[in-house]
Amino acid sequence: MTIRRFDPNNEEGYIDGQRATTALFEQMEREAMTGARRPRSWLPPGGKSLSGDGKHSPRFQVVLGEATAEKVRQAAQRDNMSVSKWLRRTVEEKIAA
Repeated sequence: MTIRRFDPNNEEGYIDGQRATTALFEQMEREAMTGARRPRSWLPPGGKSLSGDGKHSPRFQVVLGEATAEKVRQAAQRDNMSVSKWLRRTVEEKIAA
């Protein structure tokens, strides 16, 4: 097995749908040291504002065919993400391109 160092300043990666940054790694380290990180199933419904201003983030509804929806579910599962986070990341990547 080969282990290599990940450099968040020069590489792009995601952990549970969040962009892997030095700050995220430091937060995860603190949580690991204190046992503060809880399983996903304990998270409260809703979440923080994705807009960053404390307001509710805009919502979109998308209708997909069964085959496409299944492919999206499989892709999200492969990336260990919820469908919502996977779609959000995919849309953000497409817009940034």
